[in-house]
Amino acid sequence: MNARFAVLLSLFALCGPAYAVGASALLGTWEAARTPEDERMYVRLMEKGKAEIVAEYDFELPGQPGKRRGRSTTFAKWRVTGDDVTISYAKVRDRLRYSSAHPLSEIGLEGKSAGLKPAGKVDPKSRIRAILWKTPHDYRMKHEDAAAPAPGAAPASK
Repeated sequence: MNARFAVLLSLFALCGPAYAVGASALLGTWEAARTPEDERMYVRLMEKGKAEIVAEYDFELPGQPGKRRGRSTTFAKWRVTGDDVTISYAKVRDRLRYSSAHPLSEIGLEGKSAGLKPAGKVDPKSRIRAILWKTPHDYRMKHEDAAAPAPGAAPASK
């Protein structure tokens, strides 16, 4: 009887998810790489399944000089099953896959970091369309223009 029980437990262990991340490891802020225009998008995963999705961006008001900084916050709920994180808000359900060593090459950098990558079909109304990286970090997407000067470099003369 004990041998059958041991075999049964082994089978259950094999059937379970290959990797499971604990909810406590996910608590905190996860941010997408900043765009060249310095737009930010981050998700704050909090206790009791609460979450905030925040987007920060620059905008101009018609007839007024200069740019202003705007912020949009969406409140959500989240849960984790295995290594899948589901964030639900406004009839949208985003599914993200956790990896403790996601390659930074997807944003043009070297190395690896903990990340949440969108998985499955992305809802057209989704606010999360990019890979999120555990903060703190200062990841910025590389410019599409490869000839762009490095930060602090003098502009090229024409």
